[in-house]
Amino acid sequence: GVEHAGLLAGDIAKALITTAAGLMVAIPALLFHRFFNSKVNKLAIGMEEQALRLVEVMKGEREDGVEDA
Repeated sequence: GVEHAGLLAGDIAKALITTAAGLMVAIPALLFHRFFNSKVNKLAIGMEEQALRLVEVMKGEREDGVEDA
């Protein structure tokens, strides 16, 4: 027990330093992930809205074409 206290403290210090280094990498990575994920979601919603408008236009043209025929 007591004779290994210094060795144990050194190992705990290594673990804490490793954890801090991991958090220094993980937290910015999470922030960038959320930022870019939000941008992608906004682009996907915009693309979906444009696709729906295109379908409405095409549907309207087809209906007009059927009425003229």
